[in-house]
Amino acid sequence: MTTRPAHAEKVPATAKGEATRAFLLRTAARVFAEHGYAGTSLNDLIAASGLTKGAFYFYFKSKAALALAVLRDQQDRFLRQVVERVQSARTAAEQFQALPPAMLDLLATEPGAWSMTRLTNDLADDPATAEEVSKPMANWVEFIADIVRRAQADGDFRPDLDPHDVAVVLVGSFDGLKALTDVLNPGARTSEIFNRRAQVLLAMVEHGVLMSAGKGGGRGREKRKRAEPRGRRSTHASASN
Repeated sequence: MTTRPAHAEKVPATAKGEATRAFLLRTAARVFAEHGYAGTSLNDLIAASGLTKGAFYFYFKSKAALALAVLRDQQDRFLRQVVERVQSARTAAEQFQALPPAMLDLLATEPGAWSMTRLTNDLADDPATAEEVSKPMANWVEFIADIVRRAQADGDFRPDLDPHDVAVVLVGSFDGLKALTDVLNPGARTSEIFNRRAQVLLAMVEHGVLMSAGKGGGRGREKRKRAEPRGRRSTHASASN
């Protein structure tokens, strides 16, 4: 006989139940974003929902259960948007270049996306939820690492760099830059300043991973150039003369 973990949640069986659960996730995401995980009590969440304790407990038995559900919902929804946009790029190197703009656009259109990082960090400090929280982040890092591996195979990225390390550095730098900008430049222009600094970060990362032509790099770009139709290459040549 198996037992449900203490932070397991109730799965609604009706459309009304699904709507209520979705409302609780949106409400909890807002409260966690405003006060943080540690600064939010279960009573705060119940009060913000407007539900009775009995109704609330039908869906979530604890603050941890609700926080994990919020995190899963945000990760599934927000990261799916980034992944779909990145994968629309043709080559691995272009997909890597598309990562920061896709993440910046997500933060601009979905303010709640940034609270996901804060909530992840808070839940990672709790031994009861740390393992479950680490899995989606590990998947996100591996998604980026796979792009780096394919770019290396194409000859566009330096082969001496560990793909996993590159992915961890990019994710950690992006999150850290956002947190530092929030501290140093709070106010109306925070987003604008962060976007500008993120472009600097991207330029630094690209400079560090791209193969230079003088070192035998750019094989992927050269292969794609040779694969272009003759007429298209002639057009490029004419345009450059």
